[in-house]
Amino acid sequence: MTMESPDQETHWTNRLMIDYAELYLPFLEAARARAEAEVATVVRLLSEHGAAPGSRLLDAPCGIGRHAIPLAKLGYEVTGLDLSPLFVQAAVREAEQAGLDSTFVVGDAQRIDEVLADAEPFDAVVNLFTSHGYYGKEGDLTMFRGYRRLVRDGAVFVIQTVNRDWVVRNFEPEGLDKAGDIRIIQRRSFDFENSTIDNTWDFYEGGGENIKHRLGITMAHRVYSLHELVEVVEESGWEYLGGYSVEDGSLAELVPLSFDSPAMWLVARAA
Repeated sequence: MTMESPDQETHWTNRLMIDYAELYLPFLEAARARAEAEVATVVRLLSEHGAAPGSRLLDAPCGIGRHAIPLAKLGYEVTGLDLSPLFVQAAVREAEQAGLDSTFVVGDAQRIDEVLADAEPFDAVVNLFTSHGYYGKEGDLTMFRGYRRLVRDGAVFVIQTVNRDWVVRNFEPEGLDKAGDIRIIQRRSFDFENSTIDNTWDFYEGGGENIKHRLGITMAHRVYSLHELVEVVEESGWEYLGGYSVEDGSLAELVPLSFDSPAMWLVARAA
């Protein structure tokens, strides 16, 4: 099932997730390779804090459903929301093929409590793949408060994001990513005053004499150290429960964060 929300104000997310979503789609498809391990960690954290399979779960933004659909297969009653109609269509198609009764919504997570105003309260929310920071700290406060208004008291909130401290220590001003016949040439700088990664991405399609420049886009992405993200979460009506990294590729053991942790997981409860 899909539902539409009103258009949001023009922003780089519109260009990347709506106007040129077909260019970014192959990179989300490529990220499926690590979804199984990430879902295993999500389930462990949710279950340890009272949101076992069978719970009502909100995944927002959900992208193409690479976490939402495996979670639904495990028994969670999943609703996914994403700004991109193309990504939501992909999630709906896969859910239908799997015979799942999940709900996927086209909408702006900055107004998530309006878009899902008629939904029954959720038992848990997940925000994965660093799917925040697009609108700075104030935007994250807005989104996390919206989550809080949609859940029952005591609901669980799980965030997976990059670790700012690792990013700074290992900063790379240039990068190249490839999926299918799409390449992204990436140029980055770090704004220490605002703790943002300022990115310029140039998308190229094809190769050799037939290579074509499809899109150039500039993005500012707010990133957090653990203590900064804890402040945002607590200001949004959640109680911080813990922050973690993972020991190895199997995600079998959660460990304290360190400078060597590229990613961090945060768990909170609706206060």
